[in-house]
Formats: sequence, C-alpha cells, structure tokens
Amino acid sequence: MTDLEALRGVLTEPPAVEFSAVDLAGVMHRGRRRRHLHRLSAAAATVVVLVGVVVGAQLLRTPDAPAVTTLAVTAAQPEQRTAAPIGDVVGTRIVDPEGEVVLFFERTPALPDSSPYQLVLGHRTAGGVTAELATGSRASSPGFHALTAGRPGRDVPLYGYYSGPATRITADVNGLMYGADTQRVDALAVTVFWFPRRDTTVLGGITTLPMNAYSTVGDSLPK
Repeated sequence: MTDLEALRGVLTEPPAVEFSAVDLAGVMHRGRRRRHLHRLSAAAATVVVLVGVVVGAQLLRTPDAPAVTTLAVTAAQPEQRTAAPIGDVVGTRIVDPEGEVVLFFERTPALPDSSPYQLVLGHRTAGGVTAELATGSRASSPGFHALTAGRPGRDVPLYGYYSGPATRITADVNGLMYGADTQRVDALAVTVFWFPRRDTTVLGGITTLPMNAYSTVGDSLPK
C-alpha cells in the first residue's frame, strides 16, 4: 500500500467522536441577545456623555450680570452765595484753594411730585459754607436723583443722591465698575454719593451713565 492510498483510507474513516447537531435557533437567540445588550451599553454610555456635557455647560455658564439703569447726567447751575443747609453737610475730603468740597441740601419751593429740597455743591471755608452748584429739586420717589457733573479739575467729577437705604453706589464705564464714596443723611432718609477726583478722566464729560445701588447686605435696590 502506498502512502497515498493510506492517506485516502484515513480520510474516509468515520470520526471517532460524533458531534451533535447544531442548534441554529439557540445560536440565533444568543446572538440577538448579545446585540441587544451591546446596544443598551452604547445607549447608556451616550446618556452619560450627554449628562456630563450638560452639567459642564451649566457649571461653565456665566452668571447673569446685575441689571443696571442708565441715568442722564445734568449740568449744575453755577451760583456763588452763602448756603442755608438742612441736615448734614457732607465733606468729600477733597480740598482745593477755596477749602473742602462739600455736598448738602437746601430747601426749595414745594412743587407737585417733587422733593422740597435740592442738592448743592459748595465749599467749607473759614467764613462758613458756600453754595456754588445747585442741581434743582427732583422727584420724591425712591431711587437715584440729581446725578450731576462737577467742574473738571476743581471738585468731584460726578455726584448725586439716592433716596432709600443705599450703602454702595457704582457706575459702569466700558465694562469697568467704579465705586462712589457715600454718606447717609438720616434727616432726609437719603444717601449722598460722589466719585473721587481720580476718576475725573473717566467720568468727565459723560452725559449718560449706567448706575447701580446696593443695600447693606448687597441686595440690588430700585433705580
């Protein structure tokens, strides 16, 4: 017997172990189950990613900026006379050759829907307090009043008063916030504010200005 004949004999012999018939239905069922589980896993992963993106977006979202009110800046009425203040005379700690720049209130003739006083800028001198710039009477409603431009280089660049419990006053210019000095006048339930002379370059010549007022605890107040 040749080697080729021996090889043919081996190939034609029946296998020593009989294999059972393939369960096609079971194989297809298990395949479908694996594909279903794979889809569920992929969907769950997608949900996790989406949740992470949403949460991340919420964390990175810029908080809403507080609302501001743009107020008109008026020119003062020049005067030069002896003053008759009511309530406190507010010193600004700004001193020039004429004395310390001060702010105070004077009575004015009563008008409908107007306060009975006006804000005045003057000087505290050796001979007393002088009145030099008067803003005129304003409405008696709560909020900002008498936002007035001073004389550049001579006194405060901007001043006014807030009717209500404001303790912090700010102005926004080109995205930057400038803080005003403040003093409460309890006799009239108002807060006088003024900006320091160092802000003259920024605030000088502005005709409208976004303003904001805050309470002692930092709450935004009506404008």
